Amino acid sequence: MPLAAKLCCWLAGLQAMTVIGLEVSILVIVLKYVENVFSSWSSDKGVAIYFMLLVIASLYGVFLVVGGVLNGDTIQIIGFCVFNLFTMSLAIFRYFQVRTWLNDEVVIGDLVYNMIQREMLASIVVMAGITAVFGVMTYFVFHSFGWEIYKRVGADMKIRRMYINYRLLVLLLKMDFFVFVGFAVSYIILILKSSDPEFGITIALVPLTLMVLSLAFWGLRRESVWAMWTVVVLLCASSAYFVFKCARMYDPKQEAKYATQKPMMTYYTVVSLVVVAGTLHQCATCLANFGYGLKDRIEITRGKRSDMEQIQDYYVNAAGDRRMNLDG
Repeated sequence: MPLAAKLCCWLAGLQAMTVIGLEVSILVIVLKYVENVFSSWSSDKGVAIYFMLLVIASLYGVFLVVGGVLNGDTIQIIGFCVFNLFTMSLAIFRYFQVRTWLNDEVVIGDLVYNMIQREMLASIVVMAGITAVFGVMTYFVFHSFGWEIYKRVGADMKIRRMYINYRLLVLLLKMDFFVFVGFAVSYIILILKSSDPEFGITIALVPLTLMVLSLAFWGLRRESVWAMWTVVVLLCASSAYFVFKCARMYDPKQEAKYATQKPMMTYYTVVSLVVVAGTLHQCATCLANFGYGLKDRIEITRGKRSDMEQIQDYYVNAAGDRRMNLDG
């Protein structure tokens, strides 16, 4: 494993441990002074939700980096930088919103805010610093993994472009999972009550998301046209769902329900729509690439084809050794 790749794994792990430590510290202080953080099903759980999102996002970032390093996937490591910026934006939202929540819920809200202010700023600074370092490290990782990509897809520029689109869609599907599930959980805990008609529908969104994304992974790897078109239709439906949710937030009849959660949930909804739009674009691009040899090339590099000798990218010399065929 290249040194740059090892450093990426260590940096992602260091960030996760630091952020989790800071978030635990914040939650302990809040629980000490705010008695109703977990006592009701309403917006006073905002601090706890941000704690959950930031902790899970830190661990998910490690998953992205380690997966990218093990697969020799530079795109996934670049994706970690984008994902980290999204996580940092949530921490920034938390920094500005938590004072409002605390002032609404406890008399000593300003005191609690001052006690956790340094930890909240530290989380933002750590994520910003790691993202900047990763931006530099990605350059070295790209050059380290260049040979791995060549061995997988060869020198054909058309195949290379198709492979890049393939890996980009894989990354977006992983992003979709975190964004969709994070939105559903936040919406359930912060906005809905168990008596709301949307409660069951929103809960069902979690397993449905897992099934749709599993179908997308399967269809992409198998180059299944019907599976990918099914995913496209369902992603279009999810776009309509997010637009509907965003419209509901600004419905005067729903104003009391969203109260202090409107800015954060609006932002999360917009991010979800952007990720869905990117996934739809990549699905269409990968669908257009089906049947042009990428699947066969990937299967060969994974050792899943028994007819490798049919792909004449080599010749056999007089000693019986295989050598690369440079004439093609």
